[in-house]
Amino acid sequence: MTLDLKDGRPIFIQIKEYIEQGVLSGNFGADEQIPSTNQLVSYFGINPITVMKGIGLLTDEGILYKKRGVGMFVSPGAIDILKKRYAGALSEEFVQPLLNRARALGLTKEELHKILDENWRDHHD
Repeated sequence: MTLDLKDGRPIFIQIKEYIEQGVLSGNFGADEQIPSTNQLVSYFGINPITVMKGIGLLTDEGILYKKRGVGMFVSPGAIDILKKRYAGALSEEFVQPLLNRARALGLTKEELHKILDENWRDHHD
């Protein structure tokens, strides 16, 4: 992942998302240490305070925990926390508008399921 300074989102949020994606993809497993602040600063070429702010948010959310003098580690329940949050955002951002459009078109639940099943197969086989 690279940081996109033209993205419009704060860099500390992009750092937070980088770590979240590492957790979700299995690159950072439960009770495993994430890259240090210095490693992230060096890799992305950004200010340590920016990195610490992103990590601080993840700590506040229970995604990471600190071992004094050692570093930051992924909490055992991190994947469940992230999946729940991302599922809620997915529903709000995509599923609700999809359902509204399907209803406006007069599609039945079965017709919508068929569309979803066909698209799922087309992109996962």
